[in-house]
Amino acid sequence: MSSIMDAFAVIFSFSGLACLVIGTAVGVVVGALPGLGPSIGITLLIPFTYNMPPELSMLLLVALYMAAEYGGSVSAILLSTPGTAAAAATAIDGYAMTRQGRANEALAISLNASCVGGLIGAFALLLLAKPLASVALEFGPAAYFSVGLFGLTSVASLSSGSLVKGLLAGAFGLAIATIGIDPISGVPRFTFGVPELFEGIPFLTALIGLFAVSEAFSLAEGGKTETHSITPRVRFALLSLTQWRKLGSTIVSGSVIGTLLGILPGVGGNIACWVSYDFSRRRSKNPDDFGKGEPAGVAAPESANNATVGGAMIPLMALGVPGSPTTAVLVGALILHGLRPGPELFASEPVLVNTVLWGLAMTSIVLFFVGSLLLPVWGWVLRLSNSVIAVGIGCMAMLGAFALRNLMFDVYMTLAFGVLGYILKKFKIPMAPIILSMVLGYLIETNYRTALITSHGDYAIFVTSPLSLLFLVLSVLSLLLPIWGKLKSRR
Repeated sequence: MSSIMDAFAVIFSFSGLACLVIGTAVGVVVGALPGLGPSIGITLLIPFTYNMPPELSMLLLVALYMAAEYGGSVSAILLSTPGTAAAAATAIDGYAMTRQGRANEALAISLNASCVGGLIGAFALLLLAKPLASVALEFGPAAYFSVGLFGLTSVASLSSGSLVKGLLAGAFGLAIATIGIDPISGVPRFTFGVPELFEGIPFLTALIGLFAVSEAFSLAEGGKTETHSITPRVRFALLSLTQWRKLGSTIVSGSVIGTLLGILPGVGGNIACWVSYDFSRRRSKNPDDFGKGEPAGVAAPESANNATVGGAMIPLMALGVPGSPTTAVLVGALILHGLRPGPELFASEPVLVNTVLWGLAMTSIVLFFVGSLLLPVWGWVLRLSNSVIAVGIGCMAMLGAFALRNLMFDVYMTLAFGVLGYILKKFKIPMAPIILSMVLGYLIETNYRTALITSHGDYAIFVTSPLSLLFLVLSVLSLLLPIWGKLKSRR
């Protein structure tokens, strides 16, 4: 209890509150800029924390981490340009709401869902760090393969009414995921001798091209005349009681999904947002409304990707195992202060541990106030004409693409994916399955082959493992239920 009180003294000191506010504000901006994201933002901020006490340093960094996950939704909703990979699902319904003049509502839903998701993830970190981290260790290669396969079955519900088009898009995404160095043998595949492809096609390059650049082309075409509206005054973005009744269960379920998937190393918000979006769509009474401006399509992924922050911190704090690229950067920040995460940290640095645990929860509260105050600022974006927005999206996309690896090759790839996305829109082929397949491709392939190597080619390993068998059964059911529903409705 004394260490908890000492942690509160750090958090509620002037320096602690300043770290929370500054980290949150910087995180929102970093998240909203395509190509940056929380891991790069923390990396850029670490040099400024060298001379800070470790408690304040970690408080600043975890605040940036949490806020950046929300910040990605701002550009996704306003410009159809996901600032982070975890905001890709948000762009589908969030931007549709903006085109309908409901940008303020979409931003409010995103902010509230992110704060609730962050709080639930933070309290899960407080209460369940050690028990849940031990469960994550039970997942072997076979189980991870089945989890990835289960996530891939979301293609069925992300296909906008055409399962064939969705499966084709998913297969294309999986094909893209195979480009680069073979993760097992180390042999280049489908690189055509181009050195820039040895690392594969960066996920954010495809994401920015398919969503942002294709939308810039559509705006430049002059076919969009919708007027956008957002309240241009400072106010708190609280949802009404009616909205809470409609979206409360979606936000809670998304938070639980995000927390559980965040615990699994290598999964994180990139996958959790799609799983939560798919779960919300399946349980909805009007699944056909998704993709057309459904508020639950914003609430589900946003609550999930912020909840993954607390989930990803669980194996980091309890076992010293980073659960995401961002938490791996946080490990480096701890090591710079002469600390090493893991069980011994709870005994040697209890004040630091409690500062991180409670600071993450406090960040969700601070995020609500900072996000509310910034809401009118985002509104001015919508006052611009379509031609200006198209140029702005294009510039942000190109800067984001170049910032990934400082290569013009990535800019050219982003433009190519933008042209591809524009063509796919014309033929009404969904782009979400492509992104989902690219996210899951590496996870599925590496764990599938690793499982077969460990079992000496025995495929029984996928059904003898209880966790693997469970997710395989869920995968089959996830594919068959939508097909059965369509057949039943036709009859």
